[in-house]
Amino acid sequence: MAAKQKINKIILSTDTLSGYWLDHIFEIAKKVWFDWIDLATWKNFDARNASYVLKLANTHKLPVVSVQVSNQVNKREMEQAFQLCEQLGVDRITVNAPRTFDFKTYNFITNSLRDFHRQKTNISFSLINPDESHILWIIPKFRFRNIADSIKNHKTHIALDVANMEEETFERYFIKRFKSFKPYIDIIYLSDKDKQGKGHLPLGEWSLKIPTLLKTLHKHEYKHPLSIKLNINKKDLADNEKVELILGKCIRYIKDNLPS
Repeated sequence: MAAKQKINKIILSTDTLSGYWLDHIFEIAKKVWFDWIDLATWKNFDARNASYVLKLANTHKLPVVSVQVSNQVNKREMEQAFQLCEQLGVDRITVNAPRTFDFKTYNFITNSLRDFHRQKTNISFSLINPDESHILWIIPKFRFRNIADSIKNHKTHIALDVANMEEETFERYFIKRFKSFKPYIDIIYLSDKDKQGKGHLPLGEWSLKIPTLLKTLHKHEYKHPLSIKLNINKKDLADNEKVELILGKCIRYIKDNLPS
C-alpha cells in the first residue's frame, strides 16, 4: 500500500463505471487524475485476477488501496478478497451493507468478521453504512446513529457513504459530531443526492452540503482517502467524453472546496 498521504488522496470506486472492462476503468482514472483505485470485485470478472490487476496498477501508476466486497458477501467472496489483498499488497477491505431483511448476509458479517480479523491482523475492515432512505427502521441497529456500537463490537472502521445518509442525519448529526466519528472512519465515499432522495449523483449539482463536510474534514485534519462513487446512467456511460467530464468535474469540485 502507498505511504501515508499528507493530504487527502482522491480514489475511484470502480463500481462507478459498471459494465466497463477494468483496463478501460484504469485508463479513464489516470486520464482524469485520480490518485488511487478502490476495487469493487463483484462488478468486474477481471477484477478478481490479481496478476492482471497488478499489471494495470503498475502500468498506469494507480495503486489499488481497497478491495470492496458486495452487499451479499459470503465466505467464498471474503476469502477471495483476502487473496487479492495479499497478492496486491492491499490492507483494506470495505464491506457493502446487506439489503433490508437479508439476515443471512448480516449474520455472516456479524458472526464471522471478528474471526476473519483475528486470522488476518494486517487487514483493516470498513463497513459501508446502509442507504437510510430504503430501510424500514424496525431494525434499529441498522441506523447510522447506532453504527458506532456495531463498529466497536466488530473491531472495524466505517466506510462512510454520504449519499446513503438522510440529509438531516448528514447535516445535523454527522457533520456537527464529526470529531467523535473521526477515529472510526477509514474512507469517505463522496457523491450527491437530489431533493427526491436519489443518491450517488455527480458532486455539486444537488442538495448535500459537501463543501461544509470538506471544510469540517480540513478543520479536524482528516487525512484518509476520499472516494468518488457514482451511479452514472447508461446513456452517459456510452459516451467516454461525458464520463471523463463528469469524473473530472467531481475531482475539481473536491479540490476547489477542500481548504489547502
